[in-house]
Amino acid sequence: MEEVAAGAWAGLVGTVLGYPLDVVKGRMQTGKGVAGSGAQANFARTFVSIARAEGVMGMYRGLGPPVCMMMVMNSMNFGAFYHARVKLAGADPVGWGTERPWIDWRVVCAAASVGPLCAMVSTPFELVKLQVQLDAANHSRGGATKPIQTPQPATDPNATGYVRKYLGSAHAARQLLKTHGPRVFFLGHGVNTARECVFNAVFFSAFEHTANGFESEVGLSPATATAAAGGVAGAAGWLTNLPLDCVKSQIQGQCLGDGRAGWDAGRGARVGFVEAARAVGARGGIAGFFAGAAPSLARSFVVSGSRFTAFSGAMGLFRAVRERAGASLTESEFGRD
Repeated sequence: MEEVAAGAWAGLVGTVLGYPLDVVKGRMQTGKGVAGSGAQANFARTFVSIARAEGVMGMYRGLGPPVCMMMVMNSMNFGAFYHARVKLAGADPVGWGTERPWIDWRVVCAAASVGPLCAMVSTPFELVKLQVQLDAANHSRGGATKPIQTPQPATDPNATGYVRKYLGSAHAARQLLKTHGPRVFFLGHGVNTARECVFNAVFFSAFEHTANGFESEVGLSPATATAAAGGVAGAAGWLTNLPLDCVKSQIQGQCLGDGRAGWDAGRGARVGFVEAARAVGARGGIAGFFAGAAPSLARSFVVSGSRFTAFSGAMGLFRAVRERAGASLTESEFGRD
């Protein structure tokens, strides 16, 4: 239970700190860096465009789903990984700075095994998050589909030409369920499952194989070594994960239409894995599969470093509470004797 609680705390801290960069990544990966224009833009231009057109709140649109998702998912995957790691490879340290300085593939397998469990949680939340993040770009005036009429539609008065279809994450989820049924929440589930397996395999195993080295070989303090190893693990995980993440974003970020002619009623075509991969390749070739690399890597250091630091800090707090409780119990028993 301690790993579950610490994982939830880690998910909350990391997601809130890194969310603005996640919004930028989603816009770049779908080719909607400037809402409504369809123009491809770099990291700086996309960030400035969102900030100017949608304000600070635009950088945190859709925050609810990922916060809930990461609290639930981290509470599961941290606990599941360390349980599987002990079962498959034992608890002894591995990698750089240890007596076993090689890659332990049992640790990698334990990390990859977390992927399918994570995907069951992340697929619906990722869909809602992307639909909200790309709302203005998907439903700009003159766009492919007409926004659903909702009470007091959310229109940005400072961004002429932007019409929002959704008032927020909860409203988006209700509208998607009403229009498309429950199956829409698992759109892109196959590619997302593969994405989670790849990410977790690299993420957890990179941390386990480098954390001890940063402390014993580089001489960093335990807290700094944890943050550094977490940042490296996050960067490595996202770099290897980006091609699948780009395809997933293309599938889940598509304009879903009104439900009367498939997923993409406005364009008359359903975007699946093949169509999404072709669209990503056509937009930028091989480089297109690494769109959003700059915000992803920057975000990974912030999010993953803070996530592992928060997890380790929470586990340390739990240990201190246990030790204090044990000491108090021992003193009370000694007093009775």
